[in-house]
Amino acid sequence: MRIAQILAGYADGDAISEEARLMQRLLREQGHSCELVAPRASTSPRYADDCQPLSGFSADNVDLLIFHYSTASDATALYLAAGCRKVVRYHNITPSAFFRGMDDGVANQLDRAHAQLAEVLQAADAVWSVSDYNAAAFASSLTTPVVTVPLFSEPVATRAEPDPGMLAMLGGGLINFFFVGRIAPNKSIETLIEAFAWYYRCVDAHSRLVLAGSEWSCPRYFALLRLLAARLDLSNVLFLKFVSDEQLAACYASARLFVCASQHEGYCLPLVDAMHYDVPVLASRCGGMPQTLGPGGVLLDEATPRQWCSAMHLLASDDTLRARVLAGQQQRLAELAAPRAEELAALVAGA
Repeated sequence: MRIAQILAGYADGDAISEEARLMQRLLREQGHSCELVAPRASTSPRYADDCQPLSGFSADNVDLLIFHYSTASDATALYLAAGCRKVVRYHNITPSAFFRGMDDGVANQLDRAHAQLAEVLQAADAVWSVSDYNAAAFASSLTTPVVTVPLFSEPVATRAEPDPGMLAMLGGGLINFFFVGRIAPNKSIETLIEAFAWYYRCVDAHSRLVLAGSEWSCPRYFALLRLLAARLDLSNVLFLKFVSDEQLAACYASARLFVCASQHEGYCLPLVDAMHYDVPVLASRCGGMPQTLGPGGVLLDEATPRQWCSAMHLLASDDTLRARVLAGQQQRLAELAAPRAEELAALVAGA
């Protein structure tokens, strides 16, 4: 079969882009041809040769079109006009309210994505959702088959060795609390900074909060986070910005705890990477994260920064609790270890 995957963007460190690359490799290994297509303006220069520009692509001879949907883009029009069999890979759409007043351009783009969602789903022959949370919003109103398929991914632990320079930077005997992800308002990173302020002042000053992720997702939000850390006089909050796979591996390897206070997630791949490094996960009970973690991790319900601090202290210091959490995380990894190539082959055959 000739298969094409179309995306709103194709970039370094993006979970959707990484999934598309892995799916492309698996499909090619199964004998299919598979192209990646995205608007050139939202394609990372590093991957320009690996991804066809949307403007020059035609779906006329495509047997199956897989549309990774999470935001509005010119890719939507191409998908809707295509006459071949079509699958929507639904990654969820961040509510625009998180960005309104912070980046109105992004907020408007997300509003358009929500407005187009029903039409996009109705035009599909099948919908592959990354979590039950994603599918719950529309599955009952569709005649199109909807299945939950966890994100296709390769753990950082299997593709990169820890960067020695980053290991040295994060050493020194300090307790490292780590977060990686888009620096975007829905991630509620300010909660982590405020929680760390409590921990640093009231529990252990020999500690560090490590925040990794590009500042370009929402520059105004990134600037406000920097100002918050400065106002709280927290010199041990480290903003790493974008990191390579090797640097990311070093961050996980140095972490005592992975923390994620996000208020909206369709799946949240870093939780899985943290489990691969045997790092306990502390996260919000929201979106797709409870399903991603399964019996692993610790989930908090609408906690205050002070409550986050208490949970961070318990999970960082109580060896019995840590052992129980890590055992649950290993159980979840075993559940996620099903042969993904066979799973994808079955999905394509049934689309």
